[in-house]
Amino acid sequence: MNTTNKTGCKLTHQMQPTLHRYALGLILALIACHFTTVNSQKTFILSGFFDFVRPAYAEDSDKAAPELGYGEKSDKEIMAERPRQTRIGVLGPMGGDLGYYGTEASNGAELASDEINEKGGIRNKQYDLLIFDTKGSIAGTRAGVEAFLKHEVLAVVGAATGEVSFAATKALNDRQLIMISAGSRRRLGDTGPYNFRNTLNDNQGIKQLIEYLGEKKKWKRFALFSSLLNDYSIKLTAAFKAEIVAADMTITDELFLWSKAMTNMADEETSIAGQIRKLKNNIPDAIVFTGDGKEAEEIVRELNALGLHIPLVGSEDLMIPEFAKLGELAKGSIVYSGFDADSTVPAIKAFVDAYSKRFGSKPSRMAALSYDAYYMLAEAISNSKSMRPSHVKSALVSLKGFTGVTGIIDMDPTGEAIKAPFIFEVKKNGPEYRFTTVQDPFTPRKE
Repeated sequence: MNTTNKTGCKLTHQMQPTLHRYALGLILALIACHFTTVNSQKTFILSGFFDFVRPAYAEDSDKAAPELGYGEKSDKEIMAERPRQTRIGVLGPMGGDLGYYGTEASNGAELASDEINEKGGIRNKQYDLLIFDTKGSIAGTRAGVEAFLKHEVLAVVGAATGEVSFAATKALNDRQLIMISAGSRRRLGDTGPYNFRNTLNDNQGIKQLIEYLGEKKKWKRFALFSSLLNDYSIKLTAAFKAEIVAADMTITDELFLWSKAMTNMADEETSIAGQIRKLKNNIPDAIVFTGDGKEAEEIVRELNALGLHIPLVGSEDLMIPEFAKLGELAKGSIVYSGFDADSTVPAIKAFVDAYSKRFGSKPSRMAALSYDAYYMLAEAISNSKSMRPSHVKSALVSLKGFTGVTGIIDMDPTGEAIKAPFIFEVKKNGPEYRFTTVQDPFTPRKE
C-alpha cells in the first residue's frame, strides 16, 4: 500500500522485511507521516520535521574543537565512538530555484545505492538511502544534519549549493558526520576533517589545460579576460595567470569587464566590444575568458564583427548550448570540465544509459559526482575497520586510484579530490558543432 499524508512526509523503501530496523529511529516520524512502499531505496524526511528537537550538539557547543572530533584521535577515543547504522543520506533542496542541484544529487546517489544493493550491498549489508529536502535554506540544512544524526546516518552526499556546503560544517565536524560535496566548486578541505569534496579542483583542471594547449596546439600567447561581475571569474583568472607564467608563456593583454553601474568608468571599460577592440594590434593565440557562457557568446560575436577569429579558453562555464551553436565562430575554443556525458568510455556509457533510462534525461556533472560520491563512500566503508565515523573517515582520506565516471580519484589529506579533467574543443560533428572531448582522464598521456 502506497500512502503519503498531507504534510508531504514520505519514506520510501522495500519496507515489509525491514521496517523493524526503523522502529527506534522513526518513532517520532510515525506521528507525522505514513510510509510509501516502492522498489527504490529512497527515504524522504519532511524538511523542518525535527525543528522542535534540541540539537544533539547543543550541549557541547562551547567546547573546543579537539574535544569534539577535530584533529587526530587515539585508538581509545575512536573505539569510544558509537558505530553508525547502515544508512547514507543525501542533503539538498528538492524544489524551488535550487531544486535542480538537489534532484541531480539525489538521482545520482539513488542509482548508485540501488546498484550496490542489487549486487549484495556493502560488506554484504543493504544500505538505506535517506534524503532530506533543505528547501534551499540554512535552517533547512541544519535541520537535515540533525535529522541524519537522529537516524544515526553514517555519511552524507551533499548537493552543490552554498548552504549545504557551508551552513552545517560545525555540526558535521562536532558530531563526526561525514559529508562529500558532489559539485561544490569552493574548496572545503579547510572546513574540517569530516567535510569532503570530489569535484575537480580548478587549479588541477587549469594546469592540465595549459599543458595541453602548449603541447598539442603550440599556443604560447594569451590575453586574459575577467568578468568583474563575478568573483569566481577573478579567482579563475588568477589561476590561469599563474599557470601561464609558470609555463613560460606570454600574457599579451589583461582585459576586464566592469559593471555598467560603475558610473566613473568609460564606456569601453563596461562593454565587451570596448575591451575586444584593444586586441586588434596585438592578437593572441587565444583569449582566456573566465566569465559565463552568455558573456563568452557575446565576445565571439564581437570578435566576428571586428573580423577576428580568436579561440576562447576557459572552464566548463562556457559549455552552454548557445555557445556551441555559434558554429564556425566558436570553432577551436577549448575548455576543461569534470564530466563528459557523451563519452565512449564503457563505464561512463553504462552509467549514462542507466541514468537516462531511469530518469528520462542524461546525467549532469552533479549527478555524476553524486554517483561517484556514493561509490567512494561504499569503498571507504568496505575498507574501514568499523562503522565508527573516524574509521570510515580515515578510509575515505586514504582512498587512492578510485575509478569513477568523473575520473580517477586520489583523496588528499584535507579531503579534497585529486584528479585530471576532461578537455573539450568546439568541433564540427556531423551537421553540428559541439563540445567534443579531445583528452579524458582515463587515457594515458603520451610524454
